[in-house]
Amino acid sequence: MAETGFTPIQLYRTATGSAVPTAGNLADGELAINTNDGKLFFKNSSGAVTEIASTGGSTGTVNSVNVVGGTTGLAPTGGPITSSGNITLAGTLVAANGGTGATSLAVNNVVLGNGTSAVQVVAPGTSGNVLKSNGSTWISAAEAAGYPAPSLTGVSLTATSASFIVATAGSITITLPASPSAGDFVVVKDGTGAAATTTFSVARNGSNIASSATDLAFDKNFAEIVMTYINGTIGWSV
Repeated sequence: MAETGFTPIQLYRTATGSAVPTAGNLADGELAINTNDGKLFFKNSSGAVTEIASTGGSTGTVNSVNVVGGTTGLAPTGGPITSSGNITLAGTLVAANGGTGATSLAVNNVVLGNGTSAVQVVAPGTSGNVLKSNGSTWISAAEAAGYPAPSLTGVSLTATSASFIVATAGSITITLPASPSAGDFVVVKDGTGAAATTTFSVARNGSNIASSATDLAFDKNFAEIVMTYINGTIGWSV
């Protein structure tokens, strides 16, 4: 109800649901409202009547829905849908899109990242193995042995990896293992305190010792050294 003394401004209107004004009902730029539907219309300069607002919001019709897999590695089937139905995705989601890039993963294997390529895995290997770094990736390998029990010798011998040789006589030769692998080690000790006067030798057996193609002369009384094989250049690190 208009305030007393004022004349209300009323649009061309109807209270009939779904009624839409015709071009003949309106002048260019004139507004019309459907008070039942809450829709507002106007006539544009071309003479067409257009809905410009609605209390119920705008609605539309989707005639077709489809899905593409792109670079995901997934292939859709079932599209496009024009009425009802399902679109199914199948395939292997690549790592670059958050997947593994693998069609299956072996039971109990450890998964390793591989950039945008398919993941790598490490199998458990031999019972008792542990997951170890080799400096560039992870591997299943035997756990490093504890400090070996000492073995006393007064005669020349060839040591094995992870052995503890205690020399009890001078002028003998302890030969390092042939064809060692990175991480192999041998412990050598002067057991009698006579090495300074009666040296014994540690023979390199084809590998370097501290980057030198020279055997080691052991001449420190009661000394104990751990020799660890590093690589073909360094050989045995002392």
